[in-house]
Amino acid sequence: MKYFIRSVKYFFYFAFLTTAIILALVLIGAVEGSIETIFEDGYNSVWKIAIFFAMVAAVYPKFGFIRRKLETNADWNTVKGKTIDYFQAKPFVLESQTEDSVSFRRRDVISRITKMGEDRITVCKTEEGYFMDGLRKDVIVFATGLEYDLPHDGEQQA
Repeated sequence: MKYFIRSVKYFFYFAFLTTAIILALVLIGAVEGSIETIFEDGYNSVWKIAIFFAMVAAVYPKFGFIRRKLETNADWNTVKGKTIDYFQAKPFVLESQTEDSVSFRRRDVISRITKMGEDRITVCKTEEGYFMDGLRKDVIVFATGLEYDLPHDGEQQA
């Protein structure tokens, strides 16, 4: 269900951005204010664009969000504590924590809006290890930074 909701959000986000760009072009006089003159095929082009947006929105969540395993031999309390400290130094706030996970959201409203509310990063404990979930770019950057702070094989835990 989360995947479907993300796809619908991205479809409307693409449609909104395109509408805003076309509206800006009309307002500055770069194009006429008629769909028939803006697009070569007129209203048929609108349907083609909508179908294209639907296809992109249908696959984007599959590639835009990942789950990455954190490489560490630390216990959960150490991982949880260092994760909270790490994200509080970044533009994130602690959203929630349970026995097996911690979740963070961006601090500023503008970032949340530009990411359409999909700014959550979650670190959780499973039987296979510790995992970070979220937007691909954020997870790659923050997982790498967090792993640097966590103890690894052969290191002494403080």
